[in-house]
Amino acid sequence: MRPLDALVCAVAVIALVSSTARAQQTPTPLPQGSQDDPTRLPELSVTAPARLPGAPLPLSSVPATVNIVPADRLRGSGAVTLQEALSRLPGVTLSDQQGNSWQMDLSLRGFRSTSVTGESQGLSVFVDGVRVNEPGVEEVHYDLLPLDDIERIEVIRGPAAVFGRNTLGGAINIITRRGAPPAYEIVPEVEGGSFGRQKYRLRVGGASAPLDYYVSGTFFREDGWRDVAASRIEKLFAKLGLESGGTDASLSFQRAENRIEQPGSLPFSDLRRDRTLNYTGGDFFKPHVNVATASLRQELGASFALSLMGFGRWLDSEQFNVNQAGPNTRSFTTTTSAGGTAQLSHEGTVFERTNRLVFGVDYAHHDVRVRVFEEVDGARGPESDVRDNQPAVAVFLQDTLDIARNMLRDGDRLIVTAAVRWDWLRHDIEDRDPVDRPSSSGVHEFNRANPAIGFNYNLSRALGFYFGYSEGFRAPGFLELTCAGPGAVCPGPPLKAVKARNYELGVRAHPAPWLEGELALFRTDVIDDIFSVSPTGTTGLFFQNVGNTRRQGVELSLGLKPWKILEARLSYTYTEATFRNDLVLATPRLTAGCAVPPCTQNVRAGDDLPLVPRHRLNASLDYHPTSWLTLWIGGSYVGAQRLRGDEANEEQTLGDYVVVNGGVRAQWKTLEAFVTVNNLLNNAYETFGTFAPNGKVAGAPVERFLTPAAPINVLAGVSYRF
Repeated sequence: MRPLDALVCAVAVIALVSSTARAQQTPTPLPQGSQDDPTRLPELSVTAPARLPGAPLPLSSVPATVNIVPADRLRGSGAVTLQEALSRLPGVTLSDQQGNSWQMDLSLRGFRSTSVTGESQGLSVFVDGVRVNEPGVEEVHYDLLPLDDIERIEVIRGPAAVFGRNTLGGAINIITRRGAPPAYEIVPEVEGGSFGRQKYRLRVGGASAPLDYYVSGTFFREDGWRDVAASRIEKLFAKLGLESGGTDASLSFQRAENRIEQPGSLPFSDLRRDRTLNYTGGDFFKPHVNVATASLRQELGASFALSLMGFGRWLDSEQFNVNQAGPNTRSFTTTTSAGGTAQLSHEGTVFERTNRLVFGVDYAHHDVRVRVFEEVDGARGPESDVRDNQPAVAVFLQDTLDIARNMLRDGDRLIVTAAVRWDWLRHDIEDRDPVDRPSSSGVHEFNRANPAIGFNYNLSRALGFYFGYSEGFRAPGFLELTCAGPGAVCPGPPLKAVKARNYELGVRAHPAPWLEGELALFRTDVIDDIFSVSPTGTTGLFFQNVGNTRRQGVELSLGLKPWKILEARLSYTYTEATFRNDLVLATPRLTAGCAVPPCTQNVRAGDDLPLVPRHRLNASLDYHPTSWLTLWIGGSYVGAQRLRGDEANEEQTLGDYVVVNGGVRAQWKTLEAFVTVNNLLNNAYETFGTFAPNGKVAGAPVERFLTPAAPINVLAGVSYRF
């Protein structure tokens, strides 16, 4: 019996025993206690089932796994980047392809979200209703997102229909802060630590009915722990809000200007000698973004509400790459985006049953221009200049109905959720300089309707079961269709859109105020998956449909607070991510022995996808010896992973590893301070691996290229609230 089959059987037995035992008991309500009870775990609700925030919905009405990270947990996590903050969640794994923590890849249930062009993307990210996946190839620049200004993050698993295209593995919904009473508050913050880290931040906010305001500015810099690995992050965020009667409106502006050096991966021969080396010193990414967002929610009466959101986004970025095997490359990307969402919602009753209906329309327009140059000794060579005019329209409908009560026992509820979303997208591509190669110009249209249906059966407030089925799709990105770059031409037929079918079965339990847990089985079948292929491991990247793939597994999470001074959390995820059909893929690991490149490998059905560990375990413990002091420790275990380029599963894996972090937080009246120690055990491990020729060695032999993780490091900070 395979490990997953055994787990499925175990889960089925546990669910059956739990439900049978509770069905035979005299119905009892959830143990009562004040919301201020120090041993009570917080009861959370979620806004994410709707495209735009509305009235919160309890998790017991959502037929999917949802994790909520409130602002206090973000601040207490000691995380420097948003990816690090999310890495504590079940099923989330980070890999550091670029060698800089600001650009870590995030994987959720085997689907990736990354800033790296060329990765197959499977997650959607939203900030205050604005989709921030880049139109080039659905990548996400996490360094541009306002981590310090977040009120809460909601992570929804599976292809959530109302969130639209690219939501194959899930959606990350970010809601930013607003001003709150008193009338004004001024908070300066200073942080510093290992690797030359410095952070200076000032935020000002407040509220005086009916207005509220919030402004913050952040400057961060570090030298990095490897050669040529510095980062500079500059951010400004401002929001003005109005709340009066049935009107809730806000206007926000965000600006970020960063420069991130990218030491990347190291050949294994160098890694054994010195983990701080930089193989191609000089790589960097330099983005600059401005975002303006306006939102309005208006109560219309008769339980109807209208929500409107409009945005404008302007991004300029520069990417420079040093190549050992050929000319250096420099690319400039300019993106202008605008659009909005209109959503009508109704919360009332249908035949005396509680009902929540959401109907909406999305529109966005992106104008993308990518210019790529070759450089030799500072002189520019051949250029690619490609532009994409990209309109997108969507219509969505979702209904949640409390369909039955008191079916098997007093107090039980059956809730049905049904949704559908239709997406249409067009790429109008203009290849302005097709010198010595076929033109990439052309028009590509994609559209699809994606349904979803789910059931929540809650035996009581303490125990509930859910099942959900949903579909999603991802249209090929602009750069996937053109493979934009000097001399790049996509081989074979045009790419097909990716489709996904997701099944999830779960149970939520909250048997006591101090104990909660959730168990979920999931399977996502992906049809016509798009895979990035690099025959050399460094340049010449192209894309192809690889048939079917599958991600399936089990997630378990527990939260305990048996005493007011102690809180613990534990999560485990088992993930199988596999190819489902035989195919032939190009690979860089065989380049040296191939007579006619590109060299290929035979991938068999059942082979593991690269960079997806089967096992992921998180544990954390918070100890509160006094009301103003918290000591915490947390650890993660990540199982072995296949390296990129070894899709045939023939080479040594990337080793499993354990990392432990800890720290102390103190809050005395208006003064806050913290100290965080990362990698307490100072373990030497790697989070990313691929294959490439080592151009610094005679004969350029193919080696494993691995990205080392940072050694033990310390970060401390203090803030004062005036």
